[in-house]
Amino acid sequence: MSDNTDSVVTGIPSAKVLAVAERVVREFQLAAEKVAAHHNEPAKYPMPAGSTAMEHLMASRFKALPEGTRKKAADRVVADLKNAPGRAKKLDDLAKVDLRSTTTVEAQVKKLPFPAKLRFPADELRKAASVAEASVAERVEVENAAVAAVPLRQLELRLHRVKCLEETNEFFKDEIGLGGTAIDESGDVEKISTFKVRSFHTGGVQTYAPPRRLVRFSLTEGPVKFPKSYFVTLVLAELDQGGFSDFVSKLYEKVRDAVAAALASAIVGPLPAPIAILIRDSVVFVIKRVFDMLKTIWQDDIFQPFTVETTIPSLTSRWAGGRTDGPERVVTFTGHGGKYELVYDWRMFS
Repeated sequence: MSDNTDSVVTGIPSAKVLAVAERVVREFQLAAEKVAAHHNEPAKYPMPAGSTAMEHLMASRFKALPEGTRKKAADRVVADLKNAPGRAKKLDDLAKVDLRSTTTVEAQVKKLPFPAKLRFPADELRKAASVAEASVAERVEVENAAVAAVPLRQLELRLHRVKCLEETNEFFKDEIGLGGTAIDESGDVEKISTFKVRSFHTGGVQTYAPPRRLVRFSLTEGPVKFPKSYFVTLVLAELDQGGFSDFVSKLYEKVRDAVAAALASAIVGPLPAPIAILIRDSVVFVIKRVFDMLKTIWQDDIFQPFTVETTIPSLTSRWAGGRTDGPERVVTFTGHGGKYELVYDWRMFS
């Protein structure tokens, strides 16, 4: 019987897909720069009409920053906008996007020819997919030969405890909340509503006994065949940073759309079967890089979200040792001068 696996998602295995994802990051960088520049010179850098553009999403986060932080960010961006050669080197073809225009960054990017150097044949991805499919077939044969286990049709991600290793720079106690976004095997998205963990000082621990369920998945729904992969982005935030979990959920949707469009432009030929997996991996990578970028450009010292993943080979698979629950895993959030440790696990049940 093949084992379930789980991990913290960190990167993209394909170098060519990685290059496409980096271009998407630059698109979000331009939106963040537009918002900061607008703060200093609204007439010169006007926001686009409506409320759904990438710039509007970035503005919702920018407004949550202290005014001093916003002013410094705007000063840095406006100064950088005067360095045309430097920006051309950093942004490549996206340096042609005009932040003084009322046309959205997304619309301007769509009008640009997709760089030929980023395009690649679909066969390159199909070869990788065929190796993966062969591996899956081997696992199925082994599983059919194994003694049948009881099928388990549900999966959950559970929270065991949250520990404050070092409290933030806030004057009062840290009021910490946790939320997130869940993505099932079909790519469907579910928001995990933010809840209060507790108030913390350094050394404080909130333990959940029994563990608290963060999200549940049905292993039998949808057309996707086994093995099935599930992703959850965990968002830790101070509750006075209200709306941060909502921002991450909306960011996921924006990034997903941008990544799907970029890969459709990059892949020469019919889109391969594993495109959904490529999009998921790329979205996780881009979101992480967007937060890195916001920290650099805006000095937004937020708790960067973590995305955790598990792959289930079948309804009768288990974790090592035949366990229905996976090993306890630890992720450490840093931001606002503080550090928090979160312990979680995955569990299958009937």
